Amino acid sequence: MIIRIVLLVILLAFRFYDIGARAPHHDEAVNGWFVDGIFNRGYYQYDPGNYHGPLYFYVLTLITKIFGRSIETLRYAPLVFGTLTTLTPMLFRKWIGERGMWAAIFFLAVSPAMVFYSRYSIHEMMFTFACIIYFYYWLKVRSMAYSWKNAVGLGAALGAMACLKENFILYIASLIIAEVLTQGTDFGFSIGKTAANLKAQLTSKNFWTGFVITVGLAFCLIFIFYSALGQDQNGFVNFFKAFVFWSDTGSKGNGHQKSFFYWIQLMGQFEWMALLGLILTPFALKRVPSELRLTSIVSFGLWLAYSIVNYKTPWCVLSYFWGLILVAAYWIDVWMKPKGRVVPIALVLVAGYSVSAYQAYDAAYAAPDQEGHLYIYGQTFSEFMIPMNELLAEGRANPEIFKNRRIQIVSTYTWPLPYVLGDYKQVGYHGENNAPEVFDGDVLMFDEAIESKYVPKIKDLASYRRIVVKS
Repeated sequence: MIIRIVLLVILLAFRFYDIGARAPHHDEAVNGWFVDGIFNRGYYQYDPGNYHGPLYFYVLTLITKIFGRSIETLRYAPLVFGTLTTLTPMLFRKWIGERGMWAAIFFLAVSPAMVFYSRYSIHEMMFTFACIIYFYYWLKVRSMAYSWKNAVGLGAALGAMACLKENFILYIASLIIAEVLTQGTDFGFSIGKTAANLKAQLTSKNFWTGFVITVGLAFCLIFIFYSALGQDQNGFVNFFKAFVFWSDTGSKGNGHQKSFFYWIQLMGQFEWMALLGLILTPFALKRVPSELRLTSIVSFGLWLAYSIVNYKTPWCVLSYFWGLILVAAYWIDVWMKPKGRVVPIALVLVAGYSVSAYQAYDAAYAAPDQEGHLYIYGQTFSEFMIPMNELLAEGRANPEIFKNRRIQIVSTYTWPLPYVLGDYKQVGYHGENNAPEVFDGDVLMFDEAIESKYVPKIKDLASYRRIVVKS
């Protein structure tokens, strides 16, 4: 036990090492820009076209208030929630067994997705944690009936999910469908028994008391965060409008469309335990505990839903793969019960963990901007930050530089520059079609591909610092 805990601490601590090693991604910078907006405006003004709820931005604002403004600071939140998510199999020990719990924990500790996106300041890690907590309380409620503690846990987790990402509705719909199917399979597909059982549950006093507490608490959290305590008059209404935007984007893909088998490819390459769980989900139709049956059905349903939706970004694997890992963990625990199987299965697991650990290291540390990697998606190149860090160091050494230095930028891709250079007060951002006729800033910045087009327009080539970035 002590060896397991020591190893786990080392693996988790390793995630915190050099969190600024990777250049900021477009989405991280946008999230930082929204945090700047909260400091300037006093609250987050929700836009339904943004597809992201306000809770994560307030968490980032609090952390920035404590630790200061930087990309590294923005990554503290996913690091914390990534660590907590890694430990969540402990909540499911009674359902997946002791060995299954440790198998799941160690996979989450070295999973390439978990390591990479724990160092990546987007909503997914916090959303995943909220989804897992909601599912934990759901299992408690269905096996122990409603108590006010369980209802509050469900309500807080549901409210958190709704205040993070609009696709929480996909999760809730999948869970409800999975529960109905679970009840049916528990009764051997007997429609009559299933209907009677569901009716008994839905008409019980405890159910409706718990339902009111759960939904009421979630509703309050949604109103508080989306309306910014009444400061954003349209925020609460826009929460409902977002589903129209989100459904349209999900169906069209908007440049992120991928094939139905995208997640199979991704899990097959990086998340072997999740793929194993997916393969094992049909075995829930056999005689297994009801909780494992529900976990299998909802996990398969979520994978199917995310496969059908055309819009696919790699970090969305976090939104559904945790359930598949729990399924695999349960069966690993079952397989290891005969003493003769413990050592060979443990050796296979260690081999799998070693491969995952290497893949996680390669993506998160060794080459965090490599092209063609499934997880490194639209990533800024590392050399981008070399001149940026020089500009920031000069400004921090002499704050007047932040006020007076004029920077002119012509770039096909603006982000992550607005956040990275947010301390500078005189920065002009231009696209290729609206570049100024004359460049006379103190610092001139161009995309590598289009720099030669604008060199003749530089007023005094020898007097200004030129920075060329690879787009």
